[in-house]
Order: sequence, then structure tokens, then C-alpha cells
Amino acid sequence: MKKFLLTFIFILLASPAWAATYYLAPASAGGSDSNNGTSPSTPWLTPNHSVNCGDILLAAAGNYPTFAFDWGTVSGCGTGSSANVAWVKCVTFDACKISSSSQHAVAINASHWGLQGFEATTTSAASAGCFIVVPPNSSTSIHHVILANNIANGCQNGGFSAIYNGSAATDYIVYVGNIAYNAAQQGPGCASGFNIVNPHAFDSLSGTHMYESGNFSFSNVDGSNCGGSVATDGEGFILDSIFTNGYTQQMVIKNNIGIGNGGRCIEVYKNNSGSGAPTFVQNNTCWNNNVQLSQTPGGSLGEIFLYQSSNSSFARNLAMTGQANGPEGFPYYAYLLNTPSATNSVSGNAGYSATGTTYISQYGSGFSFGSNLTANPAFPHPSVPGAPNCGSATSVPNCMATVIADFAPSGTAAGFGYQAPSSGNVVDPLFPQWLCNVNLPPGLITMGCASSSSLPAPPSSVTAIVK
Repeated sequence: MKKFLLTFIFILLASPAWAATYYLAPASAGGSDSNNGTSPSTPWLTPNHSVNCGDILLAAAGNYPTFAFDWGTVSGCGTGSSANVAWVKCVTFDACKISSSSQHAVAINASHWGLQGFEATTTSAASAGCFIVVPPNSSTSIHHVILANNIANGCQNGGFSAIYNGSAATDYIVYVGNIAYNAAQQGPGCASGFNIVNPHAFDSLSGTHMYESGNFSFSNVDGSNCGGSVATDGEGFILDSIFTNGYTQQMVIKNNIGIGNGGRCIEVYKNNSGSGAPTFVQNNTCWNNNVQLSQTPGGSLGEIFLYQSSNSSFARNLAMTGQANGPEGFPYYAYLLNTPSATNSVSGNAGYSATGTTYISQYGSGFSFGSNLTANPAFPHPSVPGAPNCGSATSVPNCMATVIADFAPSGTAAGFGYQAPSSGNVVDPLFPQWLCNVNLPPGLITMGCASSSSLPAPPSSVTAIVK
């Protein structure tokens, strides 16, 4: 109880003065949606209640039912740089558990919600994902949803996914400081660790709309029935079919780690509506992905992979493959671009392949690589982590501290790839400025809310690429 009260006091101090605090608890601890939710003795069971922007639903530790489509309306949130969310927060990191055998563990179907501190698992149901953002119907798109400091620990159909419903889809989706492990077991439609598919623009404002940073994605391997005779997904991170709804808003995948996934570490797939959505892939670390030998062969076996896309920039990433040949004898690459346009940029990265197949562009014309480094990063102890066990940790980065240390590069590759979050603010033109309003958990990412200084330049030791 003392720990609960201290956490509660901290949350009150960190919240807007106008925010109300409500309470959630498992049914075994008295949680019921017929309660008023205004005190720990009368808690709600789910977030299926109308609240105001900035409000906090403080969840007691324990085992919860699914939060699948049980999300109320959040009123009073702004748009643009003034946007905000209502938060569902576990009182203690990783102490709130959801396990489902029949449907998604969490399916957020309303705008302006954030969820943090939960661990989800799904079993048996092939269509069930762990953390899903999905429109409530085929005509109502949703937007401004944050998933922060959560763990997807064994999922049938996706760890963290923003998906579509008919002609409705999502925008302003944020994944920060999460873990996706073994999250693509049986999805008939194919699944990945972190996925944004067929987004739909909520507005035409400039700045970053889709943002993924500080996440860890490992051992996400497609179920045996995905794609028929060959597998097509199981990525660590994928921006999927961006062209479908004519999406042209800015997207960022920055400062993540992807290890031992079935498919690519990072994939940008069909970002070619008009001139393409401005897409930035920066400071990510990728190691020995594409482990599923039934993956689609030829033209896709890259740690970092771009397919039929435009206006995408890759910088300061670190990608290494220790594998030689994959399905049907096709080689693995650190960076592979399939049918790229001249508007793409791959410059200032580091890559390594044990067989020398580091950088390649194929089936297109007009594109050329910039200057990139080819060097073995000499990771101290590279290996695929086991299932996350974060019960004694204070946050996802704290839980992943050993993995972060094991994949710290040295030599000429130092400074590339994942960088430990800074406690201070920096200037980052790619950082979504509306996140400066929402009281993110500290330590997950480096906040880009400062108004002066500049981003560091790419390392000066970059050398010629190997094609």
C-alpha cells in the first residue's frame, strides 16, 4: 500500500492540474464498471468510460480481462502540437497482466488514449494480437494513440499493430519503449513485432505523424500457416502498404533494436503514394534477422529492407547479418533496396555481412547509395534474448539493460545504431512536438522538445560502400 501511495503522489505531481484520477482494479480486487471509479475502493474494471483529456486511469496490480474494444470517449483533446491523451497507467511497471485465449488482449478503438506499464499474452486464438489499435467501424478512423512501456510476451497475431477496418484506419500512432517478443505465432494474415498498416491521414499538418522509438523487437517468427508455402512477414518493425489510402504524412522509426526475427528487422513496404510519405529510419540496431528459412526468397532478404518506396531516408543505422545464403540460395544483405526511386537516401549508415553482401539496390534505376561504412561492429555478447522477465525492473530500458550492453558497437562502428536515452531534452526536428504535452514515462526515449542547438552530424569516419 505504501508503494502504491508513493506512486500515486508522483503521478499527481506529474499530471496537469486539471486532470482527474480514476482507478482500475481486477475483478478479484473489486473492479467493476458499475462502480464510480473515483477511489481505490470503488474501481472500474476496464477503460470503457468517458473521460477528459489529461485524465489518468490508475490500474492496480493484478490480472485483468481483455481490454478489447472496451475504450470510452476522451473529450477536450486538442489537435496539432496541443494534442494530448488520457492515460491508463499500471501503478507499477509490468505488474498489470492481460492474457487472452479468445481475442486481442488490448484493442484500442477510440482516439486520444495512452496505455503504459502492461504485459499482454495471447494464446490459442490465431487472430488475437497483444496490443492492437483499430477503428471501431469501417467509416471512423482513429488517431493520437500512444503505447509506452508495455510488453507483448507471446502473441498469436502481432505484438503492436495499428490496423485498418474497411476504409477506416489510423494516424498519429506512437510506440515508445516497448518490447515485442514471439508475437507472430499463428497469424493467418501474417504478423510482426511492430506494425503500422494502411494508415489514413487525420490531417495534413507537417511534422511526424507516426513515431516508433526506444522499442525492442526479437524472436517474432511467422506462424507456419502465414502466406501459404512461404512466410512473408515476421518483421521486427514494418511500415506496411503505406500507399493504400494515399498516405503522405511523415513517419519515423528511430533508436530501436531488432534481433533474431523471422523476417526483416525493418521494412518500408510500398510507400509510393504520390511522392511518398517522408519516412526517416535512424539510429536503429539490427542483428541476424531473417531467421525463418521459409521466408519469401529473392529480393527481400535484407536486415533493413525497402520495397517499391519513395522519399525514405536511412541514416546512422547499424545492421549486421552473419548468415550466408537463404531460401533457394539467395544471399542475405545488411541493406537491401528493391525497386527504389531516386528520392530515397541511404547515407551515413554502418553495415556488415560475414559474406560481404552488405549493401545492394536492385530492380530499379536512378537510385544511388551515399557514403556508408562497412565494418564489423564487434558487439560484446550478441545473442537472441529469451522471453522477457521484467518483474524486478523499473521500465523497459531497465529490463533490457543487458541487451543494450551486449549490442553496443565498438571500433569504427561506435556511434551508429541504438543510443541510450538521454535524461535531457535535445533539438530533434523529427520528434512529434505534441508528445511534449503528454507526460511520457521518463527514460524511455530522448525527448526532442528543446528549442536550440542542433542534431549531431553523421560520423566522419564513413567510408565507401560495398555493393
